[in-house]
Amino acid sequence: MKRLLSRLLLLSVFIALPAQAGDVIKLAPGGSAIFSLQENATTGYSWRIDQGASRDLDILAISDGGRGGGRRRMVGSPSVRHWKIRALKPGRAEIVFAYQRPWEPAPVKTRSVEVEVAP
Repeated sequence: MKRLLSRLLLLSVFIALPAQAGDVIKLAPGGSAIFSLQENATTGYSWRIDQGASRDLDILAISDGGRGGGRRRMVGSPSVRHWKIRALKPGRAEIVFAYQRPWEPAPVKTRSVEVEVAP
Protein backbone atom coordinates (compact mmCIF):
# COMPACT_ATOMS: atom_id res chain seq x y z
CA MET A 1 0.00 0.00 0.00
CA LYS A 2 2.84 2.39 0.87
CA ARG A 3 4.50 1.62 -2.46
CA LEU A 4 1.28 2.34 -4.35
CA LEU A 5 0.77 5.64 -2.52
CA SER A 6 4.34 6.75 -3.19
CA ARG A 7 3.94 5.95 -6.90
CA LEU A 8 0.68 7.88 -7.08
CA LEU A 9 2.30 10.84 -5.34
CA LEU A 10 5.22 10.76 -7.79
CA LEU A 11 2.80 10.55 -10.70
CA SER A 12 0.77 13.50 -9.45
CA VAL A 13 3.89 15.63 -8.95
CA PHE A 14 5.02 15.22 -12.55
CA ILE A 15 1.55 15.77 -13.99
CA ALA A 16 0.68 18.78 -11.85
CA LEU A 17 3.88 20.77 -12.30
CA PRO A 18 4.79 22.35 -15.62
CA ALA A 19 8.11 21.24 -17.00
CA GLN A 20 10.91 23.75 -16.63
CA ALA A 21 14.43 23.74 -17.98
CA GLY A 22 16.63 22.17 -15.34
CA ASP A 23 14.08 19.62 -14.11
CA VAL A 24 15.69 16.54 -12.57
CA ILE A 25 14.08 13.13 -12.16
CA LYS A 26 15.87 10.76 -9.79
CA LEU A 27 15.22 7.04 -10.19
CA ALA A 28 16.63 3.74 -9.05
CA PRO A 29 17.31 1.10 -11.73
CA GLY A 30 13.96 -0.44 -12.65
CA GLY A 31 12.06 2.59 -11.33
CA SER A 32 9.79 4.71 -13.45
CA ALA A 33 8.09 8.10 -13.54
CA ILE A 34 5.54 9.89 -15.66
CA PHE A 35 6.63 13.19 -17.22
CA SER A 36 4.00 15.46 -18.78
CA LEU A 37 3.96 18.66 -20.83
CA GLN A 38 1.04 20.81 -21.92
CA GLU A 39 0.57 21.12 -25.68
CA ASN A 40 -1.96 22.43 -28.18
CA ALA A 41 -2.35 19.60 -30.67
CA THR A 42 -5.57 21.05 -32.09
CA THR A 43 -3.44 23.73 -33.77
CA GLY A 44 -0.78 21.26 -34.89
CA TYR A 45 1.73 21.82 -32.08
CA SER A 46 2.93 18.82 -30.12
CA TRP A 47 5.94 17.72 -28.11
CA ARG A 48 8.42 15.15 -29.39
CA ILE A 49 11.75 13.88 -28.12
CA ASP A 50 14.66 15.46 -29.97
CA GLN A 51 16.95 12.42 -30.31
CA GLY A 52 19.84 14.49 -31.69
CA ALA A 53 19.89 16.99 -28.83
CA SER A 54 19.26 14.40 -26.09
CA ARG A 55 22.10 12.39 -24.58
CA ASP A 56 22.64 8.95 -23.06
CA LEU A 57 19.07 7.78 -23.70
CA ASP A 58 20.30 4.17 -23.72
CA ILE A 59 20.03 4.08 -19.91
CA LEU A 60 16.28 4.71 -20.21
CA ALA A 61 13.18 3.20 -21.78
CA ILE A 62 10.80 5.99 -22.79
CA SER A 63 7.30 5.30 -24.02
CA ASP A 64 4.75 7.80 -25.26
CA GLY A 65 1.78 7.64 -22.92
CA GLY A 66 -0.42 9.59 -25.28
CA ARG A 67 -2.45 12.72 -24.82
CA GLY A 68 -5.08 13.64 -22.28
CA GLY A 69 -7.16 16.74 -21.99
CA GLY A 70 -10.60 18.21 -22.04
CA ARG A 71 -13.68 16.47 -23.31
CA ARG A 72 -14.17 18.85 -26.20
CA ARG A 73 -11.56 19.08 -28.94
CA MET A 74 -12.13 22.69 -29.96
CA VAL A 75 -9.37 24.46 -31.86
CA GLY A 76 -7.05 26.07 -29.35
CA SER A 77 -8.00 23.81 -26.46
CA PRO A 78 -4.98 22.54 -24.53
CA SER A 79 -4.07 18.94 -23.86
CA VAL A 80 -1.29 17.21 -21.97
CA ARG A 81 1.28 14.80 -23.48
CA HIS A 82 2.57 12.08 -21.13
CA TRP A 83 5.74 9.98 -21.27
CA LYS A 84 6.65 7.03 -19.08
CA ILE A 85 10.35 7.04 -18.27
CA ARG A 86 11.83 3.80 -16.94
CA ALA A 87 15.40 3.51 -15.67
CA LEU A 88 17.34 0.62 -17.17
CA LYS A 89 20.80 1.10 -15.65
CA PRO A 90 22.75 3.64 -13.56
CA GLY A 91 23.90 6.85 -15.17
CA ARG A 92 22.72 10.31 -16.13
CA ALA A 93 20.70 11.18 -19.23
CA GLU A 94 19.23 14.33 -20.68
CA ILE A 95 15.93 14.23 -22.56
CA VAL A 96 15.30 17.24 -24.80
CA PHE A 97 11.70 17.80 -25.85
CA ALA A 98 10.88 19.91 -28.93
CA TYR A 99 7.52 21.66 -29.36
CA GLN A 100 6.63 22.08 -33.01
CA ARG A 101 4.33 21.35 -35.88
CA PRO A 102 5.47 18.33 -37.91
CA TRP A 103 5.64 20.34 -41.14
CA GLU A 104 7.75 23.17 -39.72
CA PRO A 105 11.56 22.96 -39.81
CA ALA A 106 12.32 24.11 -36.25
CA PRO A 107 10.68 23.92 -32.85
CA VAL A 108 9.12 27.03 -31.34
CA LYS A 109 10.46 25.99 -27.93
CA THR A 110 12.38 23.21 -26.23
CA ARG A 111 12.45 21.80 -22.71
CA SER A 112 14.98 19.49 -21.16
CA VAL A 113 14.91 17.16 -18.21
CA GLU A 114 17.83 15.41 -16.55
CA VAL A 115 17.33 11.84 -15.37
CA GLU A 116 19.67 10.53 -12.71
CA VAL A 117 19.64 6.77 -12.22
CA ALA A 118 21.42 5.58 -9.10
CA PRO A 119 20.98 2.55 -6.84
